[in-house]
Amino acid sequence: MQEPSSLADISACLLNVRERLAEQDDQGVNDALSHLDASGSPQSIMEQLAPHLFRLNKSNEEIFMSNQESLSILSLLVSHDPSKFLQPASLAVRKEAVRMGLAADELMIVSPELLSVMINQLSSDLTGVSSQADETLVACCRKLGVERLGNAALQMLVQAWRGAWNGVDQNGSNNSKLNETEASTICVRCASCIADIATMGDDFMRAAAANGALTIILQMLGDEDDVLLAMASLDIIEKMVTTRPMHDERAHWLYSKAVLLPLLEMAGSEAEPDPVLGGPALRVLSQLCKLGHSDSNLFSQAGDFLLKGFHQALHNFDVSNELDRLAKIDAISSFASGSPDALQIVLDDAVTRRDWLSLSVAQSKLKAVVLHSIAMVLDPAIEVDANGDTITSANITTARIADDDSGRRLYFTFGQVNSEEPTKLILTLARSPLPELRLGAYALFTAVAKLAQGPQILLSDAHFLEFLLSRPSHETIKEGREAKYQLVQTIYDSSAKGLLADKIVQQIDKYLRQGPHFIETETWEVATEG
Repeated sequence: MQEPSSLADISACLLNVRERLAEQDDQGVNDALSHLDASGSPQSIMEQLAPHLFRLNKSNEEIFMSNQESLSILSLLVSHDPSKFLQPASLAVRKEAVRMGLAADELMIVSPELLSVMINQLSSDLTGVSSQADETLVACCRKLGVERLGNAALQMLVQAWRGAWNGVDQNGSNNSKLNETEASTICVRCASCIADIATMGDDFMRAAAANGALTIILQMLGDEDDVLLAMASLDIIEKMVTTRPMHDERAHWLYSKAVLLPLLEMAGSEAEPDPVLGGPALRVLSQLCKLGHSDSNLFSQAGDFLLKGFHQALHNFDVSNELDRLAKIDAISSFASGSPDALQIVLDDAVTRRDWLSLSVAQSKLKAVVLHSIAMVLDPAIEVDANGDTITSANITTARIADDDSGRRLYFTFGQVNSEEPTKLILTLARSPLPELRLGAYALFTAVAKLAQGPQILLSDAHFLEFLLSRPSHETIKEGREAKYQLVQTIYDSSAKGLLADKIVQQIDKYLRQGPHFIETETWEVATEG
């Protein structure tokens, strides 16, 4: 931490620089900069200066400087010695923006000039500076909202992107042409920042659409001359798909034809998948399908072309190794989880159901992935809204109840594909010495137990109840014992409990009261001489 005397020295030197600038005294400015440089480290100087960029100073502050004056001094220092001051300035400004963004009782001001500087920093040769500029801009937009900053920021980002797309510098000067790499880098950074802002809420997403900011992401996606730019666009769209919480405006844009059609085409919905972009596009589509867990209307919005296109893309996806198989399992299971119609299509197709559900010629980790993927379709992960509350909308509940028949069909199809009664097959895996297989088996059993008739299906196997109440010695890991306990709890909480004999219910109750980590103790008889 800087000593008080040093802070005072820096403050005095900053005021001196301000005065020399006001007097337009070039030699005086240079002398003042030399004194400022000697008064403290670059980081200390910037940490003194940064707070004044965003606020109107109070009269009782030690240093009084307007946001315009502080910006002028900061810009002067960076231009005077960028290698010394650029990184500290970027870091100090980001830290102050984030701090003020979290302080509910502090007012923030972002001038048009400061906004322009932030966006210009996205083109910095230093990756750290550009990423800090992104974080600063996002923190300010979150604090000030759409009307006070978001709209202006998005407009300037689009302007900067278009300038780079046309090969000119950030200031629009035709005399300073950008090379291809520089132009692509700026386009990607601007588009990524747009996505970071748009994902903050419905109002930001609407503003991004109104300002044409979303269109430029799709323009990058369709660039046939720059595959790396298209790849970057896929990454940006994937970030918009996976950022939580999900908001309605974003979800519906992601499920629009403007987004889905190019993704499906890349993934192979009409011909062979793109050799470079096909795999990533299929991965993004897989993530998109998972949004159907929280809103079953999304697939309906997309229409049949998503069902047919994704299904065809799955057929065209070539598997040549275990990594390809993992990717295809994720794609098929994600597609199947999106809607009951998608699941029906997968199960009706001998190719997709085999590629997904078969355990033959698969390593243990791959088998575990299959088990978890089926469990995910039967029992999707809980989604939360913008307030962190669990989403329990009517359409989700209705979809789960209506899909109970499909869930049972999936379970028995899993057995048919592997030529084995499914419960018997999973019991074998649950007794495996490999923990990943046991965890996968517990997850699938628990998901089945949540179906309306799932517990009865499981308990119809003569060996399931014995397995349920046992505490096997080979279950040595904490996660395994807890997963097994969750399975027992699910059975106990189900309607099947009323069909069980009182003695069995008492045994289950005892198991639960003992907890997941209970260990049976053995009594040893000590032999004594007579």
